Amino acid sequence: MIHTLLAAALAAGALTGAQSATYAAAPVGKAAAAKCAKLVVTGKRVAVRRPWNGDSSASWDSPVHHYVRKGTKLRSCRMTFNRDRNGEYRKCGKIGQDWYLVRGGQIPETCVRKA
Repeated sequence: MIHTLLAAALAAGALTGAQSATYAAAPVGKAAAAKCAKLVVTGKRVAVRRPWNGDSSASWDSPVHHYVRKGTKLRSCRMTFNRDRNGEYRKCGKIGQDWYLVRGGQIPETCVRKA
């Protein structure tokens, strides 16, 4: 019994140490800004969508938060990668699966280009 408790305590300590090392290695300030993508909207009028409750990624039928017009400049530091067939959408004349996370929600990758 004591060996089991000791093993659990050591495992918890190792996990906490690994987590703190991960957070310490995360870029901050200018390094974080360098990893962000500057985007320009290519579609005529594109919906920025919020994922349904509990979902990590938006889909073609997710609620619309707001719209952005062609030429609008956005910044995104993260993407969602949907690799299942159900996550596929057709937006701005192209078929895609991935979404950029932007202020207010998510925007289809096919409707923006990197600036």
